Amino acid sequence: ASQIHSQTMASGPPDQPPHSTDDPLPDLPFLIRTSSFWLGDGASSHPISAHLGAAISVVATVLGIGAGVMFAASWKLGYVSTREMLYDVVIPGFAGTAVGIVGILLIRAGVRWFEDHEMGGVHSFGRKALFATVASLLFVISCLYRALNIADEGAAMCRSEPTHFNAPVAGRFVATIGEVALVIQVSLYIDETAHRLHAARGLWSNVFSRATSVSFSTMGPVLVAETLSWSGVLSGNSKFYCAEYVLWMIIAFTWAWDSAELLHKSIRLGDQAMHALILIGSVGLFMFNAFFEIPHFFKYQRDDTPAARVPGLWECIQEKDSPLWLKRLPFFFCYFIGCSWSSVAVAYRFALGLKRAAAAARREPQKSKSK
Repeated sequence: ASQIHSQTMASGPPDQPPHSTDDPLPDLPFLIRTSSFWLGDGASSHPISAHLGAAISVVATVLGIGAGVMFAASWKLGYVSTREMLYDVVIPGFAGTAVGIVGILLIRAGVRWFEDHEMGGVHSFGRKALFATVASLLFVISCLYRALNIADEGAAMCRSEPTHFNAPVAGRFVATIGEVALVIQVSLYIDETAHRLHAARGLWSNVFSRATSVSFSTMGPVLVAETLSWSGVLSGNSKFYCAEYVLWMIIAFTWAWDSAELLHKSIRLGDQAMHALILIGSVGLFMFNAFFEIPHFFKYQRDDTPAARVPGLWECIQEKDSPLWLKRLPFFFCYFIGCSWSSVAVAYRFALGLKRAAAAARREPQKSKSK
């Protein structure tokens, strides 16, 4: 009996899982624990990689604050040099970094899904996390593409030399893929999290689910919004863009409603931070469209001069020094930096959920064997 007692005390309770190497060191601050995001699972458990990840987090924070200062100096103070740097370096750089991070997250999600599949423990959450990460990658790639080919589709104007890559049709095609992918990603996250937290979905989700076989109440509005946007490109009538942004306001209102309910049900700090981020972003999207985008399209009209007429849908007019780029700077900055990195945050949160689900699935056989 004493021998059995000593073995039990050495191994710990049978239903308590052993310490995972993926868990961060308990005495390290939160900033140190962010190294798992940059350097992979288990990085927060080692002092060198933990401090390296913390340094990367500090540098990323400083760069983000610097980009915000440059944006304020360009938009409010009218500094031309900082505006040129934003369009040529900062905005494409942040969008490209987002592509790299989501690509790494996709590789991790794919490896975990394959491992679970080999172990016979594939579950719906793993597939959803993989699909959500793919959707995030499509969205951030679209942001990078459009950041490298800055153009205004409504005005058929571009900053760089006109090519097929910055033509209105090309830009709208890439934007359509990215925006639909973003809605799919956020919808997957809200749907899965609402199921996990036993939270009610917002407003007309039940009606939409009965009318179609899709449980995402934002898929219908985004498809209609993209149709209106294409109508604006093909017809040259900016009023179609106004209708598109009204539908994006409906999508933002739906996201805000759902995220507020999820925030109310959240207990973990990570869930609370993520749902607060979605709530703030949704309210910001609604306000931005209502008070900035829609008035812009109502006021703007294309010139009727021969120089301003676009001969085709695959061509745009180069006006690098046009005042339009100063007016549209908030849109490009918030879209290609803010939205792309918000998509990164959602993808990473899904990856954390996949990691926890996989760990719980591995612990179940151990608990059953111990019992």
